Amino acid sequence: MLQRISFPTLLFAWLAIAALCILALVTTGTAQAQSLYRPLPTNNHALLRDDMPPGAIGAIQLERKPELRGLWQAVEIRGPKGMHVNMADVDGFAPDLPEPARVAVMIGSVYRMRITGVPNEPDLELFPTLEVIDRTHPPAEREHRFPIPIELDEDDLMDAARGELVVRVIYVEDNQNAEPVDTSGLPQRVTDIQINQDALRTADQFGRPVAILRIGSRVPNIADGQDSHAFLYGSPPWTTLKSIPTKQQLIDEGRWPVTSNAGSISDKR
Repeated sequence: MLQRISFPTLLFAWLAIAALCILALVTTGTAQAQSLYRPLPTNNHALLRDDMPPGAIGAIQLERKPELRGLWQAVEIRGPKGMHVNMADVDGFAPDLPEPARVAVMIGSVYRMRITGVPNEPDLELFPTLEVIDRTHPPAEREHRFPIPIELDEDDLMDAARGELVVRVIYVEDNQNAEPVDTSGLPQRVTDIQINQDALRTADQFGRPVAILRIGSRVPNIADGQDSHAFLYGSPPWTTLKSIPTKQQLIDEGRWPVTSNAGSISDKR
């Protein structure tokens, strides 16, 4: 039997189909809108975490802040008295740096160091890494006077020698919340956190993270064919900084300003 559909019937059919499509779109849109307002899961992961491999955070920072590419940052590496610091270079490790070790490094790169001369551990060798992930803003041409302090605590070195991994995140305090305390000449203030806490996120709550120091017990194994280039992270460039003259050195060199009213109070009339 041949069936025919007249125009009005066909129109009503299309209208019914259109109504169903609109209803489906409204229903789908409502479901999507409801999904947008659902609370985020509590087990979400941050983009940057302290368990990321060395170099990953620096690479992300360079993508987020292109102005950091190619910039040098001054750092000062301190430790127990008598500790020796050797920076990795193309030939392995450079000679001992003066104490404290003051160098300029590239932001975003990973630097391998060799630490020896730890008190009471003459045969101990550790190979920590330093990753600078942001910059400071010292006065122009005075960058060497305001390095980021990188302190290797003796307790941290001993923990690393026992096989533990010590992660230190160095941050610049928020100037709105920083404590007005003079810490010059004192050991670096440290906040210990639990193993289940993230050091990077914790530092971010206190200020702006600028460097990550990782101290472990891993040693190079070149004899068994390990790639030294990978262990040294390609030996990125670095340079030593000129020393900061003391007051006595400036006086001896005639560069200390002398006031015209120098003298004791009893000399004045």
